[in-house]
Amino acid sequence: MKILSALVVTVFVGAGSAAMAEEDARALMLQARALQRRGGGDNPGGAAALYRKVIALEPESSQAYLRLSESIMEAGNLPAAMEPAQRAAELDPKSGEAWAHLGLLRYYATQTDPTTLPETATALRKAARLLPADPEVNTRLAEVLDTQKDEEGALKAWLAVGRLHPTATYHNRVLAEYAWERAMELAVKLKHYDARREAVMGLCDKRFPEQRSLRFLEDLARDQVDAGFLGHAEDSFRLLAQYVPQEPAIFENIAIIQLRTNRFDAALATLTKAEAMHQTTRLSFNVALCLMKLGRFLEAEPRWHDLLPTMGAANEDTNLLPSAQVLYATCMLLSGRPQDLLEHAATWPATADNPEMLSLRAQALIALGDFKGARAALRDGMARYPGQELFLRAKDLPKKLFDEGLIFKNESRQALVQMNLEAMAGLWAEFHCWDNCLRLVKEARKAAPVRDVELLLLEANALESLGRGDEALEILREGQKLNPGHPTLQNNLGFSLLDRGGDLTEATRLIQAAMAQDPKNSSTMDSWGWVLYKKGKFKESEAALRKAATLSPFSPEIHRHLGEALLKLDRLQEALDEWERALAFAFPERKALEEQTQALRTRLAKSQAMANGDTTPDAPETPAEPEEPADGAGDDL
Repeated sequence: MKILSALVVTVFVGAGSAAMAEEDARALMLQARALQRRGGGDNPGGAAALYRKVIALEPESSQAYLRLSESIMEAGNLPAAMEPAQRAAELDPKSGEAWAHLGLLRYYATQTDPTTLPETATALRKAARLLPADPEVNTRLAEVLDTQKDEEGALKAWLAVGRLHPTATYHNRVLAEYAWERAMELAVKLKHYDARREAVMGLCDKRFPEQRSLRFLEDLARDQVDAGFLGHAEDSFRLLAQYVPQEPAIFENIAIIQLRTNRFDAALATLTKAEAMHQTTRLSFNVALCLMKLGRFLEAEPRWHDLLPTMGAANEDTNLLPSAQVLYATCMLLSGRPQDLLEHAATWPATADNPEMLSLRAQALIALGDFKGARAALRDGMARYPGQELFLRAKDLPKKLFDEGLIFKNESRQALVQMNLEAMAGLWAEFHCWDNCLRLVKEARKAAPVRDVELLLLEANALESLGRGDEALEILREGQKLNPGHPTLQNNLGFSLLDRGGDLTEATRLIQAAMAQDPKNSSTMDSWGWVLYKKGKFKESEAALRKAATLSPFSPEIHRHLGEALLKLDRLQEALDEWERALAFAFPERKALEEQTQALRTRLAKSQAMANGDTTPDAPETPAEPEEPADGAGDDL
């Protein structure tokens, strides 16, 4: 029993001693903290002595080593502060505060000893990952990486600084502005589009951006147009318009993008805004064109009527004059006024050498029943402009039908009428008036049997555009019987089968045959890329779709398909870029692609966070108290 009692007493005495030691260490830490300069004291040497006592009691205390290093640094002995700082980071590798202190110590050391740059960069990288919201850590990391010529790393670091919006002064500028501009410089050099865009937008994200920042924004917008990022370019011009709201050229640029991406309602509204500020010939031209693209021909016509004399008299934008005359003539023809077209065209002598105007005159003569005059115009066109579409159709007419003889007089006139109906349907299609297009196609088919597959392709296109895909497929099958080797029909039929889950083998055969005949056709190359995608050959699909995108850089369908292939190859950022290009346009599947794009943005953000270690167990710690800047660092970095 005596032995048992002695053991119990010994145990309790040991526990009490440990508790007392822990209590003493805490008390010593508090006393030392009060002596530090950052704690409000003025005796860093005394604080260091107390921290050493704590370390003797608790040799594994990361906090004690960290505070000891701080005190030694406050006393002015940076080299001696290095060892305890290193020990603090080793004891608690998840402490952002410890790594930040070590990194900043090493940063100051590099000012006299550049050979320590690699170690400094390592410590600051760890600190930045654990304390991503610390502007000083990120700034010092960016500086070190700049010095090391690590441009990729420096770009990321300066972007991180800019995102924090620090207001400290740095090199006589606001730190955030310096960071964004430096990031932009690096992004331009490295050809990092997304980084450049973010940096320029960051520079302009204030009430009154500097003029140089607005110039950067304008340059970005123009480069975005050239790169095919039309949606982003529109955003950039819109932001520029917020700061320069009375500059009509900015709104005109926005409207041109909207016209190019088939968003004619938006374009008209933007052009109207620009025109209210300053009227120009080019603005009036684009407004009239936009009205026609919206099917509002009666509103467009008086604009052309007023515009043409101005262009001729003032010699203003004379390069637009031939196009304006063709569009005005088209407006009159589609409005059912062929006689007015002929009378106006007679006063435009230059149009005698314009194949489009000659074609429109021939159509007007047919519509008026002047078949003799129409044949004369068609013969002139066939001789001078054999590649123009109407003249190609006329050339394909049998001689007995083209020449009005006594025997085939009615048949000849009917052939010209049918040819004009087909051409009129094509004009309606050009302005996306699909109901009128389909109506005239059907009239043409009633007038005479279909001579070639072009009319059927137009009918199928109209039906597809009106959401009647099954009927369009039937028309394409009809065309296949008429001319099975026609490359456009082969491509359209093959893609229609792909789009509707039809026979992949037949679709492949059709598209291959079309590509053999017309290997530089972007639509056929897009279809071939989609065949390869459906077969799971994603690398080959990407190669084909990139060729298609080079041939037609402003096709939303091609960019959408290329994004799908890149997604399968796990190249998320590239896929997102392609979808961003596609989303600038108006097309039937746009809503679905918007949802896919948003999901991809989220997936990419998570992937990048994982790569940066943001969602690992080493997630940033939450400090118990706000960190104060180390000696030598403050509001002025």
